[in-house]
Amino acid sequence: MPHAFNDTELLDWLERQNRKRSYTGQCVFRWSTTGRGWRLHETSESDALPTVRATIVAAMEEER
Repeated sequence: MPHAFNDTELLDWLERQNRKRSYTGQCVFRWSTTGRGWRLHETSESDALPTVRATIVAAMEEER
């Protein structure tokens, strides 16, 4: 049976991937411009944030 990861483990894993800085180490959340859903990705966009958690918090605050 596969391990059931908790939310902290899931976010920690995403943070580790972001810290690898495969591209910039900066993260952004946005809605697809073609209507195919949302995106959380590493980017060079000027509004990108340094962590996955900060990016999610900013998106949640913006939605308020």
